[in-house]
Amino acid sequence: MTGELDLTAATIDCEIDFDACSFSDVLSLRHATTLAVYLQGSHLPELSAEALRCPGLDMRDAVVEGNVWIQGSDISIDLNLDRAKIGGWINGNLLTIGSWFNGRFGLSIGMRLTLASARIGGVDLRQADIGHAGGIEQALDAHLVTCDTFWASDIRVAHGIILSGAQINGEALLSKAVVHGTPSDEPAIRLDEIHVRRLDIDTARTDTRSVSMRGATIGKLVDRPEGGPLLELDALTYERLEQLPPHSTHTRLTWLKESLGGQYLPQPYEQLAAAYRVLGHDSEARRVLRAKHRHHRSALPWTTKIWDWLQDVVAGYGYRPARAGGWLVVLTLLGTLVFSIYEPHRSEPGRGPAFNPTVYTLDLLLPVIDFGQEKAFTSAGWPQWLAYLLIASGWVLATTLVAGLTRVLGRP
Repeated sequence: MTGELDLTAATIDCEIDFDACSFSDVLSLRHATTLAVYLQGSHLPELSAEALRCPGLDMRDAVVEGNVWIQGSDISIDLNLDRAKIGGWINGNLLTIGSWFNGRFGLSIGMRLTLASARIGGVDLRQADIGHAGGIEQALDAHLVTCDTFWASDIRVAHGIILSGAQINGEALLSKAVVHGTPSDEPAIRLDEIHVRRLDIDTARTDTRSVSMRGATIGKLVDRPEGGPLLELDALTYERLEQLPPHSTHTRLTWLKESLGGQYLPQPYEQLAAAYRVLGHDSEARRVLRAKHRHHRSALPWTTKIWDWLQDVVAGYGYRPARAGGWLVVLTLLGTLVFSIYEPHRSEPGRGPAFNPTVYTLDLLLPVIDFGQEKAFTSAGWPQWLAYLLIASGWVLATTLVAGLTRVLGRP
């Protein structure tokens, strides 16, 4: 086809079939209306098809030296770009596709693919290579896209992927995605404020260094906590997290600590604990919440750290109340042993109950209960200092336990 073929604003009541054709100049289908367009295996310097209306556009195995302009087009069934080679940019902003945007099995785009604010049934970019010809912008930009499925496994993208604000009613698949050439201070994949029913973010860490998921809402999140990418998790919510078997808390807490980069944010801990509770792993959830409070302690002034540390040691911030009972038993045994050897003398000779070292120790330890032993007997010498220590320990045990239980029981 020699010269420009200009079908701008044309209304064509049949299919346009240019399979395996070679064009010397731009093919223009801007604002055209037709039944279908076939360019399978064709060679074009550029395609201008903004606001095209047709049931389908088939560009399988096509070669376009420059750009493909399809922004604002309305394709009621499919756009097929399987194995196509695009030297420049595909602009699909505000594109509407009733069924599939197919770019599978070796689609090559030299510069960028943009699908901002597009409405598409499903996007399939498996094994695509986008952005290899250069540039500095994120080579795949689909922010605010709305679709049922977004498949981009085994994809290779330069400078970053943007899916921020996307509404994906089904599955988003980014397993084994490779993003290269991203600045060290920028996330490789942006999923901020995304809404998706199922997200597989098992990416290749060697290239995809970080993923931002700030404010994302996810039904099921499938990732790789061991060796996966670093995630920015602030305000991320998910209903389920995989893999999340029992006794996986250490792995997940390491994942969380790396993702937060030393910054204390309570919400990611709360979200992870909630995911364990949904699966019935209550002990794992409590462990996560204890780790949250310990992380918070690192940001406290030293005077407050002491009280916080005591709450952790005594009762695990209220999530391990049995620990306080253990301390009570240990101190009771210690006091019983010491006061059996060094029996206190009576405060008023000839009066009061018989001495019992265990009850005397409990009378010192328990700040509210009065067994009458503490009033009736007085220690002297170094055992007196032990008595003071037991009294102070009793108050610390009681107050830290009450503070921790109040925190736990006060949770919604």
